[in-house]
Amino acid sequence: MKDNISEELFRIMHSELGEMGRFVITKKCKDLDINPDEIMLADLPRLSLALSESMRMFGTEKAKNLFKKINKLKDLDQMMDIEKDKDKKLTDLMSLGATAMNAGVWPKAISYYESAIVLSKELEKWDLYSKAHLSLGNIHLREGKYDLSTKFVSASREISEKIGDQEAIFESLRALGNLYWRKGEYERALGYLEQALHMATKNESDKGIAQAYMAMANVFDERGRYEKGIELANKSLEFFKKSGEEQSVATVYNNIGVAYARMLDYEKSVKYYEKCIQIAEKIDYVLMRAWALFNAGEDYARLGQFDKAIEYCEKSLAVFKMMNDDLGKSGAYLSFAITFELKGDFAKSLEFFKKTIALRENLGMPYRLADACYECGLMLMKNNDKAEARRYLERALAIFQEIKSEKMTQRTETALARL
Repeated sequence: MKDNISEELFRIMHSELGEMGRFVITKKCKDLDINPDEIMLADLPRLSLALSESMRMFGTEKAKNLFKKINKLKDLDQMMDIEKDKDKKLTDLMSLGATAMNAGVWPKAISYYESAIVLSKELEKWDLYSKAHLSLGNIHLREGKYDLSTKFVSASREISEKIGDQEAIFESLRALGNLYWRKGEYERALGYLEQALHMATKNESDKGIAQAYMAMANVFDERGRYEKGIELANKSLEFFKKSGEEQSVATVYNNIGVAYARMLDYEKSVKYYEKCIQIAEKIDYVLMRAWALFNAGEDYARLGQFDKAIEYCEKSLAVFKMMNDDLGKSGAYLSFAITFELKGDFAKSLEFFKKTIALRENLGMPYRLADACYECGLMLMKNNDKAEARRYLERALAIFQEIKSEKMTQRTETALARL
């Protein structure tokens, strides 16, 4: 194959995004100082990463398709095997690891990062050695392998502290905070996130401050301290806007909507979801738009707008099915379940609750599983199925107590007392 692969890459991008594909590849080439009419094989790893970051906004499946098609164009593993320049090989391994990570191809991403760890140690490139460990930790977190995630993220923190890499220290602290949040160990999560916030403030990093506040808001929200969560989310919103992070602005609007929904203020929640949807549509952030759609769908149902609720949930579910995103699908199913419950169709509601719970049992996220069990228990109470309602509510209560979610523990105990 000739070294100039411009035509082939333009065809690949056109097949995924139509005419927009040419615009995306031209812009990314400009950002990387590559001539779009003379893209060479040597440019492929770093350009693949840049393109995958754009594709991810259209959903993981788009990023995965891009990764597969680029591999058909040129065997990326073979490229790495024959690369003689070790410094370039290391940089390319890191780029390909991130590309595979964006595509959700975990085994391949793990393979690239493991090779990068070996090579970075040989070359004594400790910044990349730390970054590869952090990336592996984040992958294992996404897989729900918390022990492995802790091992790699902690190693990244230790290495970055030894070399004094402030940004890497911040990222490892933030990753540890998110890890313990996912595990439901909220005090440990906040401890790491407060350290991350202190570091970002000291370094005057608007983006870092915003990220730390957003992560802390998530913790307080799950603990049932919604007002505090909203306060922190608004702080993160301020700093994301200052740093020009539109994707993150959309995400925070969605998160604030969730907090208001948990406070049972659905008029406010749908306003924030619609803000999220508006920004996500403007920047083609397909994944975030899908999340906000099912969240808004559920709350429109609570406001009695059932046709709109079902329309929003259907649009959302179609995206998550295309992306094969189990977490997203579980959210859409839950919104359907609540919508049909409010319509009085309890059989249909139970069907969607069971789909939700089946998916969430494998996700390793206790709060989300407990939330689905709690809502299912409430639905069964309405349907006067007290025995089944108790079974689901008791399961929810056990999880909420274990992760110390105070507000939801109280609400579940109140529901059980009514049986």
